[in-house]
Amino acid sequence: MKRLSIFLLLSVIPLFMRGQVTGVVVNSEGMPLVGVVVQSVDGGVSTTTDFDGYFELNVPEGTQLQVAFFGYKSVKVAGSRMTHVELYAKGAKPKRSGDEQETSWSMFVLANGMTSVPFSPAIGLTIGMVRRGGWYINAMTGFGFKMDDAVSDHGMINGSLPFYTGEYSKQTFSVTAGGLARLGKWPVYVYAGLGWAYKSITYETNDGKWIAYATDPASNRSPLHSLAMEAGLMANIKGFAISVGYEPMIGFGGPHSSKNAAHEIKIGLGGMFDLKRRTGK
Repeated sequence: MKRLSIFLLLSVIPLFMRGQVTGVVVNSEGMPLVGVVVQSVDGGVSTTTDFDGYFELNVPEGTQLQVAFFGYKSVKVAGSRMTHVELYAKGAKPKRSGDEQETSWSMFVLANGMTSVPFSPAIGLTIGMVRRGGWYINAMTGFGFKMDDAVSDHGMINGSLPFYTGEYSKQTFSVTAGGLARLGKWPVYVYAGLGWAYKSITYETNDGKWIAYATDPASNRSPLHSLAMEAGLMANIKGFAISVGYEPMIGFGGPHSSKNAAHEIKIGLGGMFDLKRRTGK
């Protein structure tokens, strides 16, 4: 009797050791895959998934399984009571998680040209970073920069009329900063920003001075210290960046600043470069 009990015990133990591995196979969108081949790595046992992506195998837990399906990358997993397998189409990149999560930013640099009506050219530089959203800073300056040595009130300096050589210079300087947001799936971004701008026209006198007119509501020749606003679009075409924007300037007014407004059109050309970094949860 004792020998019979030992014999039965030794016969039952392998049955408990075999156990049963079950699981489900889905694609990267979480949809069940039908007909996926699931087999032990040694090829001894195999099965296929049903319409719900479900499978069962009579092998011990921890057994290495190979999961293969036409058009998808094969994977190897350790079997368990409820194995979850996600297959990716060939050529697709699997999702990363934890400290392997990869976040991609793009850095852009643009050289800008800007002008107003009447013609008043300026050049500058824009730099920034963007993903779905981002930031930028921009600085612009005019070609001529003859700062005023004196301020003329309606053409008079100290009560007398100066003699002009006929030479004049247009000054422009502005600094703006703002944000960007991507429009849908296309590599097109809308941007908007705020800043400060200065514009003036100075005139040369016979004694070598460069003067600017004081505030003159009837003339756009007065210096303009202003709030600079801007908005526009930027596109990334295979690493080549182009932008088009509109920048209105509204004068602050004051003793030596006009309240007039200026309207600028800005075009930028440059490049956009991908940056990659790894972040953890």
